[in-house]
Amino acid sequence: MVGTLNVSDVYMDMLGTLPGEDKLDLISKLVKSMKKAVTPKVETKDIFACFSTDWGGDMSTEDYADMLRSENIESTRTVETW
Repeated sequence: MVGTLNVSDVYMDMLGTLPGEDKLDLISKLVKSMKKAVTPKVETKDIFACFSTDWGGDMSTEDYADMLRSENIESTRTVETW
């Protein structure tokens, strides 16, 4: 087709005039951006999950922490300022 432009050819025509050092810099930036696009997202895992059998049975760490926070609310104490 007459008048059809290929985007990559247009970019190559523009970038062809750059010095070699700038081209290398662009290459490294393109590679980094491609690695970010391809790298799978790492799922966060509960680092305290291995302790679930030690305390709290099968409770999640969040549930166990909430239980600990809510247990001692009757025995409050007053702390005087210095």
